[in-house]
Amino acid sequence: MREVVVTADSSGNTPAVVLDQYLTPNHVTYVSSNGSATVQVTVTDPYPVNAKTGVFSTPTFTWTTAGTNYPNATGFLGQPYRAIRLTGGAAGDTLTVIQAGVR
Repeated sequence: MREVVVTADSSGNTPAVVLDQYLTPNHVTYVSSNGSATVQVTVTDPYPVNAKTGVFSTPTFTWTTAGTNYPNATGFLGQPYRAIRLTGGAAGDTLTVIQAGVR
């Protein structure tokens, strides 16, 4: 995946950056422009499909703070998460995400 840079809005949140859970090994590096903001990850499907209609619907993410213990570390994710975002920052803060792996 190419480098992705997202910017926080007035609420201090960035849009979710969807990750490819099928890359192996799954290595994600991230950098926040604001050390006081929180990086969050989710395992929620970013492309949910309504079982009755077969139509894609808007995801309702369940976020958790990115871990700092193996296999994760500050600035690195070693587990296959579905998306990542920055929260609790200021408008204009950025989150840069790079995902490496082999298909």
